[in-house]
Amino acid sequence: MKTQHGFSLIELMVALVIMGIIATFAVPSYQRNVIASSRKTDAMPALLDIMRAQENYFANRFTYTEDLTDLGYSNPEITASERYSIATKKCTDSTGAEVAITSCIKLRATGINGKGGYLANGTDDAYLELDSLGSRNVSGVNGWLQ
Repeated sequence: MKTQHGFSLIELMVALVIMGIIATFAVPSYQRNVIASSRKTDAMPALLDIMRAQENYFANRFTYTEDLTDLGYSNPEITASERYSIATKKCTDSTGAEVAITSCIKLRATGINGKGGYLANGTDDAYLELDSLGSRNVSGVNGWLQ
């Protein structure tokens, strides 16, 4: 009787199928974790830093600025990981009318080339927002940590 050395083709194929099934679940989970991590370590701190600069600008001039170059940033500002582009936007009231720039400014971090990520329901995470009144939104949903 001969002793078998190595694996048969069937055993290798079964192992490959099992690895494929595991990868089907592991890769999307990994991508969600990378996106959540970049949101928390890249986009959110950048928004807070630029808003701090906006508040300093407001303290000296009694108005906010729509031009980030006035604050020493590029316009729009690209985050360190190059996942988000940050730009200013005018605030709106409950009716949708624009509010004067002397009372409110909004910063929006938009994902570059789909790198912003996805919400829990699988829709594209188009942006993170922070305004000078303290409101934080993720694609129109209140709060950042989603």
